[in-house]
Amino acid sequence: MNYLRQAPLDRLALPAQARDELGGAGLGLGELRFLGTVNLRVRRDDPIGRSALESALGAPLPKVGKSVAAGAATLIALGPDEWLAVGDDGPALARHLAEGTPGQFLGITDLSENYTTLVLRGPAARQVLAKGCPLDLDASVFKPGDAASSLVAKATVVLRLLSEEAAGATFHLLVRRSFAEYLYRWLEDAAREYGVAVV
Repeated sequence: MNYLRQAPLDRLALPAQARDELGGAGLGLGELRFLGTVNLRVRRDDPIGRSALESALGAPLPKVGKSVAAGAATLIALGPDEWLAVGDDGPALARHLAEGTPGQFLGITDLSENYTTLVLRGPAARQVLAKGCPLDLDASVFKPGDAASSLVAKATVVLRLLSEEAAGATFHLLVRRSFAEYLYRWLEDAAREYGVAVV
């Protein structure tokens, strides 16, 4: 059955406003539409299951607080026995992992329609997040590749730092669809003193 698929922030028409450059704004804010998200679970005392999952992913499972590239996906550790695999096609990734780990006692669940990803980049990204996030996001503490489950303005998010450059930091915030517009609006308001551009 075909249906008109909508991203959580489509009513804000962000793609029509997006631009590549910040134009002097301190924060670029946008949405990565339709990014696939697959939840992975495997017991800590199951080395065979872990090895099978790593083989199917083509990468080692990262430790808590870290993220790693795994082919076309990114693995984010949520806990000692739980990860998120984020990539372009959630259903295809879930199928691939299930087919690559036959007979293993694993949890592989496609959550793509539950979440969206907000992008924050620019020289004020850390300052804006610090207004509503209890994590220590200082550059000496939270570095590229680091990831954590936390709160931003009371919304539960998975926060990942992609890069740190002279032009500022780039963060991805994975958030439930039902909180997406609330969090976007909150971030937009929190960044007004720095200037906001849609990216």
